[in-house]
Amino acid sequence: MTHSYVYHPSLLLLDLGGGPVIDRSSGDNDGVATNSRHSTFNFSGRATILRDKPYTGALFYDRRNQTQSLGPAQVMLTENTHYGLNAALLSPLTPVPMQMELTRTEDHGSGADQVIDDRIDQLRIRAEAAVGSFGTSEFRYLGTRQDSTSGSAGLPILASRSTNDGANLDTRLKFGARSEYALNNVVTFNTNKFTAGQSAPAQLQELRVGFDLHGRHSDELQTYWRYNNNSSKQGAQEMHLNSASAGLNYRFNQELGSTLSVRGEDNKTTQLNSNLYGIDGSALYRRALPLGEATAAYNFAYTRRDQVAAAQQSSVIGEHVILVGTAPSLLNHDQIAASSVVVSNLTRTQTFAEGSDYVLSELGLKLRIQRVIGGNILDGQEVLVDYSFATGGTFALSQFDNLLNLNWGIKSYVNLYLRYLDSAQTLLSGVPTSPVNPARDTIYGTRAEFPLSLLSQVFLFGGNAERENRRETIAPFRRSSLDGFAQMDLPLVRSGNIRVGSRRLQVDYDLSPNQGVNLVAYDLRLWARAGFGIDLSAEASHERDTGAPEVRERTLVSAKAQWRKRKLMLTADLTRVRDAQGVTERTRTYGQIVLRRDF
Repeated sequence: MTHSYVYHPSLLLLDLGGGPVIDRSSGDNDGVATNSRHSTFNFSGRATILRDKPYTGALFYDRRNQTQSLGPAQVMLTENTHYGLNAALLSPLTPVPMQMELTRTEDHGSGADQVIDDRIDQLRIRAEAAVGSFGTSEFRYLGTRQDSTSGSAGLPILASRSTNDGANLDTRLKFGARSEYALNNVVTFNTNKFTAGQSAPAQLQELRVGFDLHGRHSDELQTYWRYNNNSSKQGAQEMHLNSASAGLNYRFNQELGSTLSVRGEDNKTTQLNSNLYGIDGSALYRRALPLGEATAAYNFAYTRRDQVAAAQQSSVIGEHVILVGTAPSLLNHDQIAASSVVVSNLTRTQTFAEGSDYVLSELGLKLRIQRVIGGNILDGQEVLVDYSFATGGTFALSQFDNLLNLNWGIKSYVNLYLRYLDSAQTLLSGVPTSPVNPARDTIYGTRAEFPLSLLSQVFLFGGNAERENRRETIAPFRRSSLDGFAQMDLPLVRSGNIRVGSRRLQVDYDLSPNQGVNLVAYDLRLWARAGFGIDLSAEASHERDTGAPEVRERTLVSAKAQWRKRKLMLTADLTRVRDAQGVTERTRTYGQIVLRRDF
């Protein structure tokens, strides 16, 4: 990388740099071997014009060939090109400072599991102005055009184009004799359009307006008021939501505080009209004891909900879900029709297949989605889920919740706690499509950490034990968790420690005995600063879940070393991940060595 200028640094400042890249890769999948080798380069250039003036700008071009993580022990070399220009008009030239940036980003890469081919054009505009002496107002615009043919190498890829335009006006004001009032007003407008064959969703338009007013009348009393209006339209489906709330916080003394609030909401959609109102309150009491501190907290909430359903089903388009390992993830709504679920990648160039890429399972009124090992969904990949769900029918319902929290902290070593919830639901009229679900939930447990010195060696022992019993109509369950660890400083090194731990989680659903959790896990972590500029770290974990119909197992081992001498740095890391799901098993290993010299 070089730094230079033409005539004067404030006139034209130049930053130029680059270097060669040689990539070799090989793979073996079910006896089919692949090998590749290619040479390319990195390059970075930036020209900044009149950097110290109130009218300035820059042209830039950046090409990087870098290793992109696709999940644990999954990487791919990608070619990323980013270029464009920016310009700014600043004070004192203008009372409204403005900044603009126009860029294009191109990402390309191909691996055994994934293909990346994206082009993203973006326009950013930002302007900020003072609102008298009260505060500031900021306007932002972001326009994005993305063309993509990215996706899993195991599925056909359909080219897609998405267009997003978003404008945001954020005003923050303070007023009052002591500036005790703070007002935040946000107005947001977004449009989104996908083009991907016949299955692309309709264009989405959203408008959001929000007011948030806070008042700090004294150290003891604070108040707030909020109002939000959200409107959206996607094809034939519309939604208009108005919500408001107001409340206060009052502290009687150092030991006792309280809150009180009211709230209301009116929601109108194409398939459903509903409104609710409620009142909430809480009290918190703290008391110092000869051994630590005790706290008691009480919360109550009363809610009245009235609903009129114009259709039996409504739909969700593009719910974001991250699928990590083989753990199931809950979808947001109740009573989802499993046959309506469609799962695609973020750019909608591919649709995944149930059974080979993911599986669905029901738990009470909820639907869960779970990644399948060996499928086309990467570990940790974010996907879009479209589905239809039951609107719930026409009815009126009231709900009264009582929550009690008790906690006793004994010095800094032991913490004992109890949580009790009583949720009473009363059907006032109508016939909902799901049963009324009163619930009682009890959680109790303890957390502890104890330092101990033995033979001039400092040890730290700790852990957590917790039990929960939830009694309800739809999905009652019992849960118990236990984890512990031991940690000690490492001898013969400048600094470092080793930590060993174990975890146990068991969840039994009374009405779904085959959808529980019976997880046992072990963890090991090592860190050491050995001197001579050398840092070492390693971790290993193994977990096994036998609660579901298919046994899930995951083992991760990684090690990393770093050596630094002045401006020279050498790093090496190795990661190995093994996943098992029923009779399917997959192992991935990744290693990397990097030598870096800063000039």
